[in-house]
Amino acid sequence: MRNGNTTKWIRFVPLVTAALGLALCAGLPAAGQSTPATQSQTPPKPPATATPGQAPAAGQQAPGTQAPAVNQAEEDAYKAIYGMTVEQNTDVITQGEAFLSKFPTSRYRSSVYSKLVHAYLNTHQPAKTVDVSEKALAENPDNVDVLAVVCTIIPLKLDPRSLDADQKLSEAERYARHAIELVNAMTMPEGGTPEQFTAAKNELLGLAHYGLGLVAFRRQNPAQSVAELEQATKLDPNPDPLEFFLLGRGDMDLKKFSDAAAAFDRCANTPWIPQWQENCKKGEADAKQQAAAAPAATPAPAKP
Repeated sequence: MRNGNTTKWIRFVPLVTAALGLALCAGLPAAGQSTPATQSQTPPKPPATATPGQAPAAGQQAPGTQAPAVNQAEEDAYKAIYGMTVEQNTDVITQGEAFLSKFPTSRYRSSVYSKLVHAYLNTHQPAKTVDVSEKALAENPDNVDVLAVVCTIIPLKLDPRSLDADQKLSEAERYARHAIELVNAMTMPEGGTPEQFTAAKNELLGLAHYGLGLVAFRRQNPAQSVAELEQATKLDPNPDPLEFFLLGRGDMDLKKFSDAAAAFDRCANTPWIPQWQENCKKGEADAKQQAAAAPAATPAPAKP
């Protein structure tokens, strides 16, 4: 997984790699081939309510509700979980699950769920990642951090032959679109700069469009997949190489060979899984060959 940015209003922006895809037959890399992402180690102190015009973020209460009181044991447990590094994912999982069990009404539950989602993701447990994400969203449907992650994990781990494949894709699409709605509704709180706020929003939007691109790829809709992935790679300052690989695949299907070659070149020259860098190089060579063989466009006749 790529490194994530940390901001005051969005605790950490997760970045998903190809590590949770199916095997080669599905066109995505196999599981267990990612590197860990960084996470925020400064525990957020959520306000009692969300900023007006902004959906409640992880750890925030819905507008009009009162935050439950926090005792010292709860505060200490929460800070301990957020003080853990990505090398301590196993401890995050153990202590995070214990926290949720011990403090069922905590105002920090949504933030802890977000931390757990990434711990399970970093330990290559996609099924558990989705399971915890769904629990988090059942408690807080507006947890934008979780929405932005799970909308990518579902299509990456999907077995396209399963009976509920289309249902799962529709669910991922719904999560992605809701994440986009929430991010677009955010207002900048005090304490940050407009540049930081825009960067954090764009990273979340990039993930959501990545999720939509993956859904379209699974549905074998190259035009829509390319459109979404193009947005994702423009918004996210550090897009996953898989995004460029899928862009290349989509552009090849659309016979946009020059665009495909450029996309494959991007993923071939990004540090990644060696096997998949080779796939990108082969894709680039094939795209260039197809571009050279394609007939030149006939110029339009001059107007009289």
